[in-house]
Amino acid sequence: MSKAVKFAVCVLVMSVLLIHGLVSAESKKEKYRIGLVVPLSGPVAYIGEAMKNSLILAKEQIGTTSRFDYDLIIEDDQLDLKLDATIGNKFINVDKVDAIITLGGGKVISPMAKKSKTLHYSVAVMEYIADGPTNFLHWAPSKVLNGRLAEEMKKRGIKKYGVFYETTYEGFKIYRDDLKAAADKLGMEMVSDESFPMDATDFRAQIARVKGKGADIYVYYCQTPAMEILTKQLREAGDNTPLTAVESFELTKEKDLFEGYWFVSSPHPTNDFVDAYKKRFGYEPAVAGPNTYDILMLVNHAIINTGSIKKPTSEQIARELLKIKNFPGSLGNLTIVEPGITMSDVDMKIIKNGETVKMEP
Repeated sequence: MSKAVKFAVCVLVMSVLLIHGLVSAESKKEKYRIGLVVPLSGPVAYIGEAMKNSLILAKEQIGTTSRFDYDLIIEDDQLDLKLDATIGNKFINVDKVDAIITLGGGKVISPMAKKSKTLHYSVAVMEYIADGPTNFLHWAPSKVLNGRLAEEMKKRGIKKYGVFYETTYEGFKIYRDDLKAAADKLGMEMVSDESFPMDATDFRAQIARVKGKGADIYVYYCQTPAMEILTKQLREAGDNTPLTAVESFELTKEKDLFEGYWFVSSPHPTNDFVDAYKKRFGYEPAVAGPNTYDILMLVNHAIINTGSIKKPTSEQIARELLKIKNFPGSLGNLTIVEPGITMSDVDMKIIKNGETVKMEP
């Protein structure tokens, strides 16, 4: 065998051994198991899909830089609290997950996570979910969102307003209450206050009650498809009162119904995140997707900062999370404050030419 052939064979053998070593090292990584419980069926499945995809994207971007293999276990709760209880028990007692991420199920899983000392991050507005050292939230606080909305209403000369809110999701009632508190301080009057379940399709009774109340604007706290049906029925009844909202208009596929209307929402995600998401999945992320992406990035950052050789406990990770200030997330700079709320900015947005765009100050 010539020297050249021997050298080539030697290089090939060493390459195989090196690759095998890298693969073996990767396969020996300790697993950090994350349970994601979101609606993957039903009317808000698009939110759950965005959360699932964003978690996958974050895992892929972290890649081999993590000391752990982030093992994702994903369950569909259909936005049903009874299913959340079942899935939460499964995650904690059967799957033995290290962390749980929730949407609507946060209120159910929070006490379970507190008792089991499982790290839990919820994309929700109810601040009581962040109870105990291992429970966290990633959503702009209601008082911040609705305080900004009230300020904008005052700035635009609004004196009277009406509210339409959905009762299925508790967060919308919190939004309504926080808006009223902020608007009262600014001298604005709530002249109508109408509620309905998520699956409502006939709003004629609510529309009849608001007639003649003199609202300068209606505030929406609801989801698709109820808000589109409500809007069409309002217009069919001859009520052309302007509309505003917290977040809701970003959820619709019928943006022509809300053309020209301004609203308050979480910051638009960074171009880097949106581009990476579109490249990976072929379309733009829905609301709550960027939050979920940030959650894994924040947890990974906290794990690194524990400095632990072994897999750190949830309490160790939680302590590091509470130290995070101005973390560059997909929703801008993020700061985590007691008792575990991830703070981000809020934006004024408007539907313009069928697109959601940020309003200039």
